[in-house]
Amino acid sequence: MYYSTALDSTDISTSGKGKTPASTNGVKTYSKEALGNKIRKLTAANAQLMTDKMETEKTKVNLEADRARLFDEKNSLVAKKEELQAEIATLNATNVPIRGHQDPLLGPTRDKFKAKRPPSFDGLKKNF
Repeated sequence: MYYSTALDSTDISTSGKGKTPASTNGVKTYSKEALGNKIRKLTAANAQLMTDKMETEKTKVNLEADRARLFDEKNSLVAKKEELQAEIATLNATNVPIRGHQDPLLGPTRDKFKAKRPPSFDGLKKNF
């Protein structure tokens, strides 16, 4: 038996198995086996699309959770920045040097790569 994909006023032959179906006016016809194969392929494609959709939804939920976490971190960093700016402003207002409030374990920092100045040439001129 053959099935048509579009209705046509022309009568389509439904002759026995193994015969090519008649096609008129661009109407496609399928045998029962071919139609079953096409349905199986479409069902497999649909299952894959559903799997992909679920993965996409899962990724979307994870991204939303990450976004919320990053906004919380950003807000805490902004609050900490404002707190430190207020502390610096109060230290500047009281004319307390900020270096005096640094961690004593840090110690003074020196530039180890700074070139040493050669001794002046004044002493050499006197010797000549």
